[in-house]
Amino acid sequence: MTAVYALATRVRARRGTVAAAALAVFAVYQALILGVLVAGLGGAPNYLRLYPAWDNARRIVRFTPSAADAAALIAREPLVEYGRRHPTFGVAVWSYELTWSSLAFFLSFSALVGLYLGIGGLAARWGALGSLGGAGVVGLVGASVSSLTHCGLGSFGMLLAVAGISTGALEWFGRLEAVLVPAGYVLIAAAILVRARGLNPGVGRGGDMSAGAAT
Repeated sequence: MTAVYALATRVRARRGTVAAAALAVFAVYQALILGVLVAGLGGAPNYLRLYPAWDNARRIVRFTPSAADAAALIAREPLVEYGRRHPTFGVAVWSYELTWSSLAFFLSFSALVGLYLGIGGLAARWGALGSLGGAGVVGLVGASVSSLTHCGLGSFGMLLAVAGISTGALEWFGRLEAVLVPAGYVLIAAAILVRARGLNPGVGRGGDMSAGAAT
């Protein structure tokens, strides 16, 4: 029985736990982002705006000849926005938009980490470190995929800057983003496979179970 088969079997058996873990990761991640924004930029959000996402997507597809351009435009379309308006002037002190692309990132990130947590079983030390390290890298760098505006100025990595990350570290992350995010995903996936191997006692012990029985 391969690790992939063992993983699929465990997911089917614990699909409720895996789904709950993924939803919990998503909720905690969004709560952490909100906490950083409130603590770093000052003041709790006092407005919420929902966008007609499906209508906007259909309009883009109808009026954009190129499928690639339409996909790029839809990816940047906001789904929901929340923030804080100045109590006197009514302008947004800060605002945060969840776009289609950022939603795809958050869902994929939460699904992988939730899968790792939900399947249970023992984890090798390096596997646990790999999962946490990969989740940390992907979460830290990927937190900037949503649109954040502060006092009318938007910039890449502003959320990380609010969290106290230095300018030098932000520049370093910015240069390596294209490498760090895929590497983080690979680390999480590798940790999942290592944990899946632990679910199958016949894997990785000097041969399969049948060979051991024959001797």
